[in-house]
Amino acid sequence: MTGKQLDWDLLERLCNAFGPSGFEHEVQRTVRDYGAPLADEVLYDRLASVIFRKGDGGPKIMLAGHVDEIGFVITDIEKNGFLRFHQLGGWWDQTLLTQEVVIRPSKGDEKIIGVIGAPPPHVLSPEARKKVVTKDKMFIDIGASSAKEVRELGIRVGDPAVPYSEYRTMRRKRVEKADADDKDSEEVTREVTLAVAKAFDDRIGVFIALQVLRRLAQEGIEHPNTVYSVSTTQEEVGLRGARTAARVIMPDVGFSLDVDISGDVPGVEGLVQKMGKGVSISAGDGSMIPNPRLRAFVLDVAEEAGIRHQPAFLKAGGTDAGVIHLTGIGAPSLFIGIPTRHIHSHHGILDLSDVESAVDLLVEVIKRLDADTVTSFTEV
Repeated sequence: MTGKQLDWDLLERLCNAFGPSGFEHEVQRTVRDYGAPLADEVLYDRLASVIFRKGDGGPKIMLAGHVDEIGFVITDIEKNGFLRFHQLGGWWDQTLLTQEVVIRPSKGDEKIIGVIGAPPPHVLSPEARKKVVTKDKMFIDIGASSAKEVRELGIRVGDPAVPYSEYRTMRRKRVEKADADDKDSEEVTREVTLAVAKAFDDRIGVFIALQVLRRLAQEGIEHPNTVYSVSTTQEEVGLRGARTAARVIMPDVGFSLDVDISGDVPGVEGLVQKMGKGVSISAGDGSMIPNPRLRAFVLDVAEEAGIRHQPAFLKAGGTDAGVIHLTGIGAPSLFIGIPTRHIHSHHGILDLSDVESAVDLLVEVIKRLDADTVTSFTEV
């Protein structure tokens, strides 16, 4: 692997790894082992975030992707061997029934696969069949018949679980307008590679931060900044690791790297960002108003460098930038996203070309940032 080629094997390892909010240590070991040889220094906060420093001097640029995925925690072991659970992060009830999960027992190393169940329709009244089954009515079936059998498998109340889903890719040919802004332009066919996995939210952000770090190190890219590529924790339960990691760094500029909601799926019309149309450069979300001068600067860089990009906006929800921009006396910040279908489910879908665009954009931004430019973002 050389030059701009991205390490897709790393993305597969990250996505398949186990690491719900609060239980990120397994996947963080993969992150640490990959990034440490590329960095000038490895730092940590006390919430298990991993921070890689590259460079020394000039503005401190923080690139943050959160490593935690949404998951579950076991809350009760019933006498008949079924498990009750609570969510870690946000789940929509209707995405869960009959899906598989993998539990990491606190006793022993074997991971246990179970199925999320509820009463079958055959035993429900016609009225009950029309109602949504909520999480508090669901259970996890691991094939056990007693609480004793569950305990012998090493499972205890408080043990975590995540979706059971393997990373894969698929090739597609996409027909689109040569000029997206001109409805009369000719159509062209573009070959694309899509990826399907759990945990794109937000292993994709961690992957991008690591690939930027790799390119800075391996290509010897010169820039007048200190870059911090950060794998934060517990974002899905309140942006917690980004808060503590940012206090370690005290950044001058912050970038949150995360999935974005793709607006090309039935039921989510109205979002301008679309999968496969390039890296999204957010105009705002529920957690922050991006610094307008920083955003304009990044948009200009994307235009100058010929990088596929698109605007984005979310009325609700937020990213690590929601706390990064409030660090110290404040840090101009921006959310850079990868439009992804079906986030917060067992199977997200994204276009790998959008990921390539994100890495290219951040490298070009870092090359152009300097002290005077950073100062200009907040001058009155």
